[in-house]
Amino acid sequence: MKASESIDVRKLLTRYATGERNFSGSYLIDASLKDTNLNRINLSNAALQGTNLSRARLIGANLNGADFSHVNLSMAVLVEANLSGASLSDTILRHADLSGVSFSGAILSQTDLTGANLTSASLISACLLNGCQLTDAILVGATLSRAILSGADLSGANLTRTILSEVDLSGANLSYVKLVRSHLNRGNLSGANLHHADLSEASLRETNLCVANLTHVNLQGADLSGANLNGANLNRANLQDANLKNANLNGLNLQNADLRHADLTQANLRGANLTGANLEGATLLEADLRGANLSHANLTGAGLLLTSLKGANLTGANLCDTNLIGASLSVVNLNDTALEGAILPNGATYS
Repeated sequence: MKASESIDVRKLLTRYATGERNFSGSYLIDASLKDTNLNRINLSNAALQGTNLSRARLIGANLNGADFSHVNLSMAVLVEANLSGASLSDTILRHADLSGVSFSGAILSQTDLTGANLTSASLISACLLNGCQLTDAILVGATLSRAILSGADLSGANLTRTILSEVDLSGANLSYVKLVRSHLNRGNLSGANLHHADLSEASLRETNLCVANLTHVNLQGADLSGANLNGANLNRANLQDANLKNANLNGLNLQNADLRHADLTQANLRGANLTGANLEGATLLEADLRGANLSHANLTGAGLLLTSLKGANLTGANLCDTNLIGASLSVVNLNDTALEGAILPNGATYS
């Protein structure tokens, strides 16, 4: 087919039925292709603005660089289609099957992907901008490395085992999202809402989580080494067995957080609110806890070797069986602190 050729629906369907598949560069504006079977069709660089393709079958279709602005693809089947570099502005993809689809370099603006199935899809370097809706979408095993999803709504979405390295999710709504075993290394999640999100065993090395809402988040077994959590809210977060080596937790709200057996080696917890937090068995080697509020915190069996606790509030804290060798306890009031079995900074055991 000649590039930039205008074609009507009847001609396209007639030629498709005779075995023709190459309709690259065609113009098909405001057409109705609802419920049609267009598997393996080549519509690369085609202009399809305003076309109705709801419930259409486009399995394995080549849609590279096509313009799908204002197109209705709700409940369409596009398994393993190629949408690389496509324009999807104001496109409706509600409950569409997009498993294995390539969106690499595609532009999605005001795109509605509510409930869409994006299992194993590739969104490498894709731009999902200006209010894209991914509520309850399925992105299991998808690849979103370097994708831009700033401000996107992914609430309730399933991103289990998803690759999100260097992704931009700043200001995104990720409440109740499943990110189990996902990779978000060096990603930007500053200001994101992760309320009640499940990030258990996720990798967030050197990730920017500044001012993020992490209340009630599940980070059990997650790797947050080198992460920047400055200004984040971790109230009642589950950080059990998490790796927080060298993490920036300066001034954070970790009230009632579960940090049992977490690794906080050389972490910056200066001025953090750890009131009522559970740090049983945690490793705090050379951590900075200066001015931190540890009132009524549980530090039973924790390792605080060479830890700085200058000016920390330990009122009502439980330090039984802790290791405080080399720790700095200057100007700390221990009158209401439980210290039975603790190894003191000078090596003596408290009895």
